[in-house]
Amino acid sequence: MAIIPYGSFGKLSATVTAQKRKARSTLAGLQTFSLLLEATRAVQPVSVEFVVADSPRGLALKSIKLTQGFEGFLQKVFNPTDEVYFVSWVWDFSGNPPLQYPGLGATPQSCIIQLKVGQVREFLGAGIVLFPARTVSAGLAVRIMLWESDQGTRNFGKAMTEVANTIQASGLTNLLSLVAMATGVTGATITAAAAATDELTKAIGAILQANSDDYVDFYEGYYPAIDSWTAGDEVHQGHASEITLTRLM
Repeated sequence: MAIIPYGSFGKLSATVTAQKRKARSTLAGLQTFSLLLEATRAVQPVSVEFVVADSPRGLALKSIKLTQGFEGFLQKVFNPTDEVYFVSWVWDFSGNPPLQYPGLGATPQSCIIQLKVGQVREFLGAGIVLFPARTVSAGLAVRIMLWESDQGTRNFGKAMTEVANTIQASGLTNLLSLVAMATGVTGATITAAAAATDELTKAIGAILQANSDDYVDFYEGYYPAIDSWTAGDEVHQGHASEITLTRLM
């Protein structure tokens, strides 16, 4: 399993409410999920608020490259070109549901990519937009799964529809909608979000494995709202692939 070497869920940005900061000055400097959970453990529930980024932020997938790691465990001797595709879901804590790719109604013609090992598939412009630039709360959480399509176009649309429906009905999506309506968020909410995130990842993986597709790589990244943000590309190397993400503003 390959992980984007950028941040962790616990590094996303939050603070205790202004009222609590005034009452307990020692909590004022705590601005990450993990520090808040640790510091307030003995006095939970303590209301927290998510830090809003100071500028719009978004992400696009600019390119995909298969590397020798792919050839080692998936490449066929008599089939040097493989069909791969990716699914992604990206979210923040503004209350909106995760943005997903490819989503409902996806067709194999628009999603399946023919690649050889060492070949780069670069998408037009900044790339395929995974999360359009907008103001985010707490930060961006990114998950991208890369798969080889052993079944070709057969059952692809059905599998993508199932993935999209699973994301829409997930505990993560439900929790994010509750965050938008809640008058106060506590550490328990953050803990529940972490668990729901992992549950959704497992559910999506199970759907695609059931479609007889082969796992290639998995990228995970977290971009805290309090960190600086500049437009540009960043390259991430996995076990069997390499991707380039474009930061949008």
